[in-house]
Amino acid sequence: MFEIEKRFTFHAAHQLKHHDGVCHRLHGHSYELIVRLKSEVLHTSGPQTNMVVDFALLKNEVQAMIDEYLDHRFLNETLETDSPTAEFIAEWIYKKLKISILRLSSISLFETASSSVTYSE
Repeated sequence: MFEIEKRFTFHAAHQLKHHDGVCHRLHGHSYELIVRLKSEVLHTSGPQTNMVVDFALLKNEVQAMIDEYLDHRFLNETLETDSPTAEFIAEWIYKKLKISILRLSSISLFETASSSVTYSE
């Protein structure tokens, strides 16, 4: 089994309106996103021969989603929730990417260097 991953960063603001700590105030994070794909086989012909996927193609797909919905955005608005927690954001990203990325196995989202969530089906 092959598992590949690609890392991305984006910056966004959010507010957890139901939180009883400081996160109920508007604040931002520099997020790190790790996208993982699994496959038992490699492409056997064409420009992706011996690859699970071309990293450049994966980058283009994920970066387009980040640019449209996440980077330098107010996540409460773009994700249409009053509590865009790391868990909520991770599930949202996974479901958005699953539509177009074959073999997507999981994503991990780091809200800080020491706090992350991993989502998979």
